Amino acid sequence: FFFFFFFFFFFFFLTSTRHHWAFYPRSMIRRRSEGRRTTGAPPSKVSPSSSHSVSCAVAFALPELGTPSIKKRRPLGTQHLGLAAVDAGYCCHEPTQLHLNVEWRIDRHVVSGVLENATGQLLFEVREKPLSLHRQRSLLDLTEVPVATIRMSAFRRRKATYSLYPRAEISKKPLFKFTMSHSKLEMVFTDIMTGETCRLGSNGEQGDIEIWLQRGISPDTTRQPIAHMYPAPAGTPLGYSVDIAEGVDAVMVILVCIALHDSEPDHKWRTPTTFV
Repeated sequence: FFFFFFFFFFFFFLTSTRHHWAFYPRSMIRRRSEGRRTTGAPPSKVSPSSSHSVSCAVAFALPELGTPSIKKRRPLGTQHLGLAAVDAGYCCHEPTQLHLNVEWRIDRHVVSGVLENATGQLLFEVREKPLSLHRQRSLLDLTEVPVATIRMSAFRRRKATYSLYPRAEISKKPLFKFTMSHSKLEMVFTDIMTGETCRLGSNGEQGDIEIWLQRGISPDTTRQPIAHMYPAPAGTPLGYSVDIAEGVDAVMVILVCIALHDSEPDHKWRTPTTFV
């Protein structure tokens, strides 16, 4: 009797555990350490993510490799030592594609959330403070804990200045600032991983934008592409696709892309699947 009971209990536990494991897809972005920033170590190649997973995930269709828009984009450069300005724990451990959801809110189109394109799983929510003169927005993880907060300058005619803060600590000194003018990014920061002074900029227009990196302060340093941002393909939810190179801080790229979206004229959005 005891042998039969033990066998039945073991079989039930095994099948239920396998069913539970099958519910969670792997994520290409993971938080290596909760509650603190990680420094000095390159991104890991193995990432079993459970905290950033949701059930019933579906993949979005990707554009075909033969399309002219993909042919003209320069290959992304892998950052073997890592590249981070916000949180080294969110460095991509392989080339990653995200989907930035865009929704109509009151009087404008805004970025409302971030999904992993390969799985469809929600990674972050973008939440804006009501009636904020600075358009203060926080990037929240699935537990609704702020990962970073971004604020826009109150006075912005030709150029907008953005200040970025860790988590929700807006009373402290910002991690860094950057400016945006007509989809042109200007950003100088210290890389958490290497301690180098780095520069980010952008090329492109009409929603198809390359984000490039210069290591060091010399203007002659090679500009290496680390991310591409472009309209999501037809048949997918309204928004952008964002390609991020291996080793790059995904939170940093997401916040820059939110600012790039801000700089685009809102009238360009016509339908849920086109950007003109």
